[in-house]
Amino acid sequence: MFFKIATSFVAALFLGLLVAGIRQRFWAFVAMNFIGITLNVAVVLLDISGRLNMLMLLAATPALAFILAADVAMIFREPHDGEKPAAASKAAPVVSGPLAHPNYLFVTNEKRIRRELNRLANLSQKPRDLALGFWRQGNEAFRQSHYQQAEINYAKLIQLAPTPSALSNFAAIFLATNRAEAALQRCEESAALDAEHLETWLNRGGALLGLERLPEALACFEHAVALQPNVLEPWIFRGNTLIQIGQWQQSIECYDAALSLNPHRPECWNNRGVALNKMGKLPEAMASFEHALKIQPEYFPASLNRVLVIDKLGRFNQAKMDYRNFLKHAPPTLNGHLVFVRSRLHQLENGVASRVDLNQLEPELAL
Repeated sequence: MFFKIATSFVAALFLGLLVAGIRQRFWAFVAMNFIGITLNVAVVLLDISGRLNMLMLLAATPALAFILAADVAMIFREPHDGEKPAAASKAAPVVSGPLAHPNYLFVTNEKRIRRELNRLANLSQKPRDLALGFWRQGNEAFRQSHYQQAEINYAKLIQLAPTPSALSNFAAIFLATNRAEAALQRCEESAALDAEHLETWLNRGGALLGLERLPEALACFEHAVALQPNVLEPWIFRGNTLIQIGQWQQSIECYDAALSLNPHRPECWNNRGVALNKMGKLPEAMASFEHALKIQPEYFPASLNRVLVIDKLGRFNQAKMDYRNFLKHAPPTLNGHLVFVRSRLHQLENGVASRVDLNQLEPELAL
């Protein structure tokens, strides 16, 4: 009886994961769970027919356990342990260009800071615990976009224990508050301690972008890609910078590399569409924006960029409907874009479609 209940539960679990994978278009996940449910059904049928023996069961159980472990690994797989604060990304879901959103990455993995603190031989246990407390408080303040409080905690942390991750995160705080020179200085200090610290190279590139030193910023992102080619963010940062300097085909290659690591990131599809638009490939650009919207239907950067391309293609009736829908659902934080959309919609409704300045209809990067 217990065996039947257990196999039924496992079958239901695989079925649920299979459906979730199909809805998310995560085909590797779908294939893994299809194998799992097939194997589970085979075990049940063998049991019902009386042909299931101990050898078969001993072979099937580790296989099912392996598939479940692979599912967990896929679900929780994160190619890096940095982050951008959620509050900051919500504040400006559509940006006026790549420089309007600071490029930075924040180290949040506590194991890393513990390892770095443990390498400081002259730091006893009590100040080490104190430093870890400053780290946690600074991270939490940063996550809540309380940058002044985060800066205070990180200043105390660095005074007590200057580690690469602490200095790199301090640079991220400066980038979040538009102080590129100070961020660059902290990145230089971090690099002096660890020349292969990924977040330091990304934040250094972000600081150089803020200082409009694009070739140097691109070199930083290229170095970050070389350091860890299986991490998503260096490819995205490099792609965004390549768009800024007009190397659109190379930027698309960067986004394709990022999407090969994680095909479920709408900002990658959106920014890829921006590059295609720059190349004049409007149908392909629209397809990229639509892919972003399949992943996240309320991803407003892609929603706006898609209708801008529709407008540029001269499909004015559809553009009118999509502009109305955008105005209906877009949040008030997009105020500057809403003004343009209302103006453009008014033009279309009054039959003056040809008067629009097409330079205003440029899809934009969004992170």
